[in-house]
Amino acid sequence: MTLFATNPLTPDTGDGQTAYSVRALATARQPISIVVTGSTDAAPDIVHYHPESDPVTEALACAAVRHAYPDLPSVGRLMSDYAIEYHQREQAVAAERRLPGTVDLDRMRQHEYTALLFRAVALDIVALQSPRDIHSAAQCAAAANNMRRLDGIGVAEQETARTWLRVTYRAWLTEGPHPWDCAGGCGGQGYVMTYIHEDGVAVHQEPDACDRGNPALPHPQDCAACGGTGFTDDDGWSQSCLGYVEIEADVVGAPDDDPWARP
Repeated sequence: MTLFATNPLTPDTGDGQTAYSVRALATARQPISIVVTGSTDAAPDIVHYHPESDPVTEALACAAVRHAYPDLPSVGRLMSDYAIEYHQREQAVAAERRLPGTVDLDRMRQHEYTALLFRAVALDIVALQSPRDIHSAAQCAAAANNMRRLDGIGVAEQETARTWLRVTYRAWLTEGPHPWDCAGGCGGQGYVMTYIHEDGVAVHQEPDACDRGNPALPHPQDCAACGGTGFTDDDGWSQSCLGYVEIEADVVGAPDDDPWARP
């Protein structure tokens, strides 16, 4: 049997038809009219209810956002960071036009790339929360494809571009440049100054990689090097335990991100 949405809902509408009608009209974001009967000699009133969203659709949208972006970034924050990166990129472009050759082109490109990333992610979240918003989905894919062009990758179909964007964003969270307001306190430098202790007294500072506000897991109690404290003692000098840190092979010359190598 085919069911059709009934509007308005009256006392004569059966329970099954009422449930189906409410669900169908709410999903379509259509107003629901309900006939309310008063006394026998009074004309019935009609109440118009305008649903903001269907509960089932809303729950599925929230689940889709959590699956795509486990860190649940704020759209407002993303757009604020987008504006900052875009402004810095525009400043660099203007400076390069005034004095060619004085601007770090790689840094200018990075500002453009990061601005596109923030904008695309914000649009993707909006599209996930509003499945009928075809414009945000298209604009998200366009921004993602501009990122792909900067990476030297070909343009992708809309859904492929959005999937690529989510993977790229997750990688950026752990591998990308640190923001100016990094939770690790590095101010965007990628490193922080840590104290070296001798007999419990801070005697020296050295640069250490910024943890982005996500400190490493504590060492287990059976760690052979530190016994679970995370620090080792070398003739009175307290140092970070390297028992669970993979040390890269030595290379000739200092890496570009070595803070000691900076002028």
